[in-house]
Amino acid sequence: MQILAQHGSQTGNRITRGLADGLIDGVIYGAKDIAPARLLERCNEQAVDFPASVRMFDPQYYSCVLAAEPGVRLGSLDGDETYPYFAARRRRDLEQESRVIADLESCLTYQKSLPISAFIAPNIVIRRSLDSVEATIAKDFLRNSAQIHAQLQDPRPLFATLAISTDALRDRIELQNFLQEVTELENPPNGFYLLIEHPDHDIPPSLEEPDVLSRWMMVNRVLSLSGFEIVNGYSDVLAPYLGAAGATAVASGWFNTLKVFSLKKFAPNSGMARQPVPRYTSARLLKSIRHTELELLRAGFPEVLNGRPTDSDYDEDEGSRPSSLGEALQNWDCLRVLGQLVTPGNIEASLASIEVALDEADETYARIGAIGLSLRERSSKEHLQLIREELAAFRDLAEI
Repeated sequence: MQILAQHGSQTGNRITRGLADGLIDGVIYGAKDIAPARLLERCNEQAVDFPASVRMFDPQYYSCVLAAEPGVRLGSLDGDETYPYFAARRRRDLEQESRVIADLESCLTYQKSLPISAFIAPNIVIRRSLDSVEATIAKDFLRNSAQIHAQLQDPRPLFATLAISTDALRDRIELQNFLQEVTELENPPNGFYLLIEHPDHDIPPSLEEPDVLSRWMMVNRVLSLSGFEIVNGYSDVLAPYLGAAGATAVASGWFNTLKVFSLKKFAPNSGMARQPVPRYTSARLLKSIRHTELELLRAGFPEVLNGRPTDSDYDEDEGSRPSSLGEALQNWDCLRVLGQLVTPGNIEASLASIEVALDEADETYARIGAIGLSLRERSSKEHLQLIREELAAFRDLAEI
């Protein structure tokens, strides 16, 4: 399973270092946070310096339905130097298949000029129901993307965007029917760029609410069994569970908005954002903890550390506080470690390894609690039981 960087603002040299150190296998560039000229420059540099790396471009077309709203934050999707395929769209515009086809042609033709390794076809987010007008529009994009790609006569593979809100995942029957339609496309793409959108105002640190992970895994399972490659955007520490279900790749960035997908990242600013507290991603705990919590735990519970070279940026003399670069590299490094829980092509072995990891995490949390140490809610063990329940629900869905 590949680990990809989910590109965003304030990139610095994070991606270059991640590629050079072998912590990531490539990048998914996001249109909002990079101007066209700079995108071309960065893709060319990456193609020369890391020719075997994955280079993909998320056109972030799904934000077009918000583009006319006052105060919307479109970044490089708006302004003097913008992308030729992007314009504000209303739902009634997209109910016309001719508009869908025209936008697909414009977006994929633009990507043909980039030194990327694969195309990502545009789409909208299905926000409410998989049996809705939004879903019909999304299927129009899916149905036409491969045909438009074929007209380009370009050998690079095509990944069609499949973006679904957590609310739309709730109905099990709708999900099964939708996936059946997707797997029976007459002209299918090579794979899917899968995004699970969290619509709430406050984006949580990870998607762990009931019914989401199990159904996200189910989407991976069904698509992988049908022969598709699946790149999961904004997935972060959910990587091993998605990998067990058949994911080809997972992606994560260095901000919360690059670890969990939400259209709220395009919404107007609601005030000055607070600087996030640096965190350490622990394979043993199956989640991240504050650097101050790592400082409290590392002497008595050394297993909380991953034992990787990236641990060196969490210097005890500095209160285990990393640089922003070090935090990003350490997170990707831990995702690589978590990926080792996955046995490619063997879902039972993968799930068994994950169960062992959950038991080890439970045992470590119990010993931490036994000496009276209390971690903050975001760092606590609450995720472990929920993950167990989601894995059980996935087994039921997938009839494993």
